[in-house]
Amino acid sequence: MGLVQGMQTMVVKGEGAYILTEEGSRLYDASATLWYANIGHGDARVVEAAADQMRELETFQTWGGFLNPRAAELADRLSERHAPFPDSKVLFGAGGSDAAELAFKLARLHWQRKGAHEKRTILSRENAYHGLHAFGTSLYGNNDMRSLYGGGNLIPDTGLISRDDIEAVRRQVLEIGPERIAAIAAEPVIGSGGVHPPADGYLEGLRALCDEFDMLLIFDEVISGFGRTGEWFASDHFGVQPDMTMFAKGITCGYFPLGGLFVSRKIWEPFWSEDPEFIYHFGVTYSGHATGCAVALKVLDILEEDRLLPRVKHLGTRLANGLREQVAAAPGVKTARSVGLIGIVELSDGIDARAVSLVMRSSHGVLARPLGTTAIALAPPFISTEAEIENLIDALSTAPASAPASS
Repeated sequence: MGLVQGMQTMVVKGEGAYILTEEGSRLYDASATLWYANIGHGDARVVEAAADQMRELETFQTWGGFLNPRAAELADRLSERHAPFPDSKVLFGAGGSDAAELAFKLARLHWQRKGAHEKRTILSRENAYHGLHAFGTSLYGNNDMRSLYGGGNLIPDTGLISRDDIEAVRRQVLEIGPERIAAIAAEPVIGSGGVHPPADGYLEGLRALCDEFDMLLIFDEVISGFGRTGEWFASDHFGVQPDMTMFAKGITCGYFPLGGLFVSRKIWEPFWSEDPEFIYHFGVTYSGHATGCAVALKVLDILEEDRLLPRVKHLGTRLANGLREQVAAAPGVKTARSVGLIGIVELSDGIDARAVSLVMRSSHGVLARPLGTTAIALAPPFISTEAEIENLIDALSTAPASAPASS
């Protein structure tokens, strides 16, 4: 096999909450790879559902008057049983970045249809991450990372608002002019930007501002959706209802690339009139992919039949207690926090997260993702046992002090 640039670990197999490497290591997947292996690896029920669908019809386009049964079934099930708000419609893409692009384009088109052509600006929070398509890159909440793509915004009329201070957000909205703002986008729990739960009253404040100034509120639940906080959506957890919700990772748990968008009535209804003046032209080659939708349907079955959301609440309480009582007080740790089964450990100055991650592998058999060089991200699979959560807490409590100091 040809060499790949950089240090690489070859992962050759997945078994439940564990991955196996080419060298023979068996590691607990404490970050659910990139936040998505919620039901674990290698679940035969999902494999069989995908194979059965491929034998019947792998997929066919959902353009030009065509549809497939699995896409229709999944859209109906999501709208009727799992939507974060009532009376929703669903649009599909191939992942979270597609979902973001879908939402932001639709937000602008919504106001264009209403004749408010000046309402084009999309705002996101500091530390936000909404994928790496053009809109997502423009709304990246990390200026240093945006500079990797040439600096500035790839798409004009995009900008950042305060992550936690709702009064600062109000001032920013008034400075820009609410008559120019189409939507505010927010991850209810910021994920890749550092696992930041919302400040008290922040999400409620965003909802109130959007209502007051006639702006759309878009939630990015690509990470938090489908159970990560212990509820189907983090909007349920925090009791705040958006106008659109992006989803991806948890809908298929890594078994197939799929993402999409829940859309509220006030946005979708004009497109469903008998003779709509505007048609929303958005789709990618694999929108509504039949096999992907079959996988998603089986994942939803598993989440319900195996009662994994109550399990997340139970394990999430143990994780939160362990982070607060043990990890946060451990040498080399600055702070630790979590919501449900998503968390982070921020390390003391001079301690490199990459080195800590390697110590966790060797000492406890735990694979945890460094978030940059200063923190360890956590997203345990929903199928984890209490013993595995305990081992994770032990690893996080001891590895920072054992890791070599950064130079």
